[in-house]
Amino acid sequence: MDRSRHSDDKILDAAQSALLDLGLRNTTLAEVARRAGASRMTLYRRYPDIDALLTEVLGRQLIRVVRRNAGLQELAGGGRSARTLLVTGTVEVVRAFHGDLLMHKILESDAEFLLPYLTRDFGPLQHYALDLLSVRLEQGHEDRSIRAGSVALQARTVLLTAQSFVVSARAAGSVPMDRLLEELTEMLDAYLRPGADGARAPEPEPAG
Repeated sequence: MDRSRHSDDKILDAAQSALLDLGLRNTTLAEVARRAGASRMTLYRRYPDIDALLTEVLGRQLIRVVRRNAGLQELAGGGRSARTLLVTGTVEVVRAFHGDLLMHKILESDAEFLLPYLTRDFGPLQHYALDLLSVRLEQGHEDRSIRAGSVALQARTVLLTAQSFVVSARAAGSVPMDRLLEELTEMLDAYLRPGADGARAPEPEPAG
């Protein structure tokens, strides 16, 4: 076993445990070190501050949620079109985010911590999601279940739409989450569905 990798995971697990128990504002490097059975200096050498550590914890958990719920194992052509798989997988990821304890904790008490994910250049999570979406979009162009267009642009549009349903859904007030997800399903499916010219070949990707 890779000892450094195991140690990193142990630290991240301890930080996630502290965050869930204490909240973001009350989680300290000292508390994480205590839970991980590591020295404070070990943490100080790896992370400049608690925000850097918690950002890594959040990123790891978000990628886990995407990986578990995006329907990666299903292949287009196995009875469902690539468009159906893309829409279903995206909606299930959004649903899973709302059921995730860590995301729920942050949205409830420290939603501003998510601002860098929303207002800066895409980070590892978004690039990971874009890669997954791009594969489905290319499959959809091949089986003609997704309208022709730029894979890069379509992937970013789907990602930004899904992201808003994760972070801003609370603003919908008393509207049940299931109803919102039904509307998200309709929105994504309508956006990707081919029109009368849906059989034509996808447009070339933009340079860069």
